[in-house]
Amino acid sequence: MRQWKKAAARQLCIVVDRLKPLLIKLLPRSVLRYLKNHLLYRVVVPEGRERLPYEPGAYPQGINLFGHLRAEMGLGQGARLTAYALRESGLPYCLINFETGNSARHADNELSAEFTDTPRYSINLIHINAGQMDLLHLMRPKEDWDRRYNIAVWLWELEDFPDEWCKYFSLVDEIWAPSRFTAQSIARKSPVPVRVIPYGICAEADDTAGRAAFHLPENLFLFLCMYDVNSMMARKNPLGAIHAFKKAFGHQENGVGLVIKVNNSTERELSLLRRELEGYPNIYFITNILPRAQVYSLIKACDVFVSLHRSEGFGLVLAEAMLLARPVIGTNWSSVTDFMTKENSCPVGYELIRLQQDYYMFKENQRWAEPDIGEAAAYMRRLYADKSYYETIAQNGQRDIRRNFSPEKAGEAIYGRLCELGLFNESPVL
Repeated sequence: MRQWKKAAARQLCIVVDRLKPLLIKLLPRSVLRYLKNHLLYRVVVPEGRERLPYEPGAYPQGINLFGHLRAEMGLGQGARLTAYALRESGLPYCLINFETGNSARHADNELSAEFTDTPRYSINLIHINAGQMDLLHLMRPKEDWDRRYNIAVWLWELEDFPDEWCKYFSLVDEIWAPSRFTAQSIARKSPVPVRVIPYGICAEADDTAGRAAFHLPENLFLFLCMYDVNSMMARKNPLGAIHAFKKAFGHQENGVGLVIKVNNSTERELSLLRRELEGYPNIYFITNILPRAQVYSLIKACDVFVSLHRSEGFGLVLAEAMLLARPVIGTNWSSVTDFMTKENSCPVGYELIRLQQDYYMFKENQRWAEPDIGEAAAYMRRLYADKSYYETIAQNGQRDIRRNFSPEKAGEAIYGRLCELGLFNESPVL
């Protein structure tokens, strides 16, 4: 492809990215997706197929981590967790932040001092959604990919990996997924190896921020439900948590409360939630975006975390709540089954149902879980009433996440896989 063509496309992407909030208001998302998938793909993917294959010795041994490293969202935190795992592995690495095409707020600066503009090493580890691979390849020069071993870290929440994303397999040599569920979904269509490399969970709360910091009552047993509108309300299913709470306690129960934390809220979605809460003065909304440490403080300030999701690519907040010694109630389907058991959490039964409409890449006739609201309500009642059961679940959950999903464990998994591939020939300095 001529360099001027790629440069023009790159500048167009920068302009479109800046105008994205306006374009979303003016154009249907289906039109924006068509323009991206059919125009940008023609520019990027042919070049990706022509990239020079991995060449041992072309670059120093080490890892270039690309990701939304400042994004205040689950995908951003997943990239940061990967950075922490690299730190624990002892392997040489550098961090390259990427923001184009991501509509989240980019204000997490914990790792900013380590950012670099140029990849230094022989392995690219690319932690972004599959659908953004084209943007990353467009915005970065071709030599960033040539003669390096390219590994993508992808997440996906349903059984059938989208056909629209299969064109991006040609851009990578291998794919890592943080859960068995996601890995199995991708592997059914992938021509390149797919491996499970779990996250190492970190969650450090600000212990000075108690309930008063969030304007929450001190004398109630509080359940917390939290989701980001960008992650899709239908999938995160906060209404399920609300219905379970109402079924468990009713509006006359004085000793309990439910907290709904929403990121990137829209007035339409808030109105829908508020209609569900009429007559329930013990349900509380938090809609402002919080720094990460305060999110963890909010989890610790509440007594139980509830996620009656319909599908998860990993279930990061559930694992974080467990690490913070808070019992979790969660739908027992998809990726969360890697770390949730009846001994360390409250896994809720479900019925698999067909999607009845398209939700962006979630196509009609895919399946996801409809959680059992009655069972979730029973768990709520038991955790509220049975202190011994509460403490057992809290302690077991924290123990299992620390034992099996630590940054050290994740670093060992990364190093082990790279040694298996023959990409490292000496031990890291630990």
